[in-house]
Amino acid sequence: MTDVEKLLGGINDVDKLLQSLPKNDVAASLLSGFSMEGIVASIVFGIIGMVYARNGKKHGPLSTMFCGFVLMFFPYFVTDVTYIVAIGIFFTVLPFILKRWQR
Repeated sequence: MTDVEKLLGGINDVDKLLQSLPKNDVAASLLSGFSMEGIVASIVFGIIGMVYARNGKKHGPLSTMFCGFVLMFFPYFVTDVTYIVAIGIFFTVLPFILKRWQR
């Protein structure tokens, strides 16, 4: 048996092993249950939350700072893209609603 045949045999064994693994478990372990859309939405709302937290701490009411912290940390606990977007939009708009309501 030549070196090339040994190498091809090893590659075939690895291929069989990868095909035998459940596809969903492998993908879930690599992305921790998040999809790429969820990761992008988490980053966008995290950046918005960082701006809210900084501005709320320096200039605004505590509710703005609170919404900023929620926007930064809730994506760690929510994996569904629909819920990430819905919760993110709610906490993005909430400081404006509270500001208008307080007048």
